[in-house]
Amino acid sequence: MDVITDLHQHVLWGLDDGPSKPETTYAMLHEAHDQQISRIFATPHACPGLEPFDKGLYRERLAQAQQYCREHKLNLTLLPGAEIAWSYNTLAALRQGHVPTLGDGDHALIELWPNVTWPEVQDIAQQLLRAFYTPVFAHVERYRCFVWQPETAIRLREELSVCYQLNASSVLDHTGPMTRRFVSRMLGAQALDAVASDAHNCTSRPQRLAQAYEELINRCGNEYAAKLVSFQGART
Repeated sequence: MDVITDLHQHVLWGLDDGPSKPETTYAMLHEAHDQQISRIFATPHACPGLEPFDKGLYRERLAQAQQYCREHKLNLTLLPGAEIAWSYNTLAALRQGHVPTLGDGDHALIELWPNVTWPEVQDIAQQLLRAFYTPVFAHVERYRCFVWQPETAIRLREELSVCYQLNASSVLDHTGPMTRRFVSRMLGAQALDAVASDAHNCTSRPQRLAQAYEELINRCGNEYAAKLVSFQGART
């Protein structure tokens, strides 16, 4: 396995509830290097229509982190992106370039709300697909309809060609029985597209992606485990 990709990480400081100072960003970059993570999509929260997203500041912080990796010879590629909350204004924000897609490509990391319904998920997916964006639904194990109806999740993914991202912590931690059942069913059906850290710091919400990768190998085998940590959907 040459390239481990963290599709979802809040690594840039001063943008959201991730790092509040540059030193934490730098510590996270060293931690990623130590875990042999090669690519990170820097994905702060973006809430179109609800909170302003300072794209200029985002690009500045991304460039600073990239420069830090070069100066300290960290074998890390940092790529643009955002965890974009779905709202009435999300599609317009994407079309107008106000929020970054994954790798500036056609895949968008989309955050839903915990009690989202299946008709709403389907409608959101279809709106994005009609606009030529492929939704990557973030941490799908947090959405009640997914957890309680994994077969519907599997079918929707097949019918619409959307992508699902799972958090590394849900592979490793003792979650509730329904979440464990959901994760096992989705892994067994190979119906997940990425496992990512959703890291916010090095303490309470660390990366743990390398550890999750080892667990995925044990549960799913080398080939599918490698696919889950080497997301190829977003252009670089």
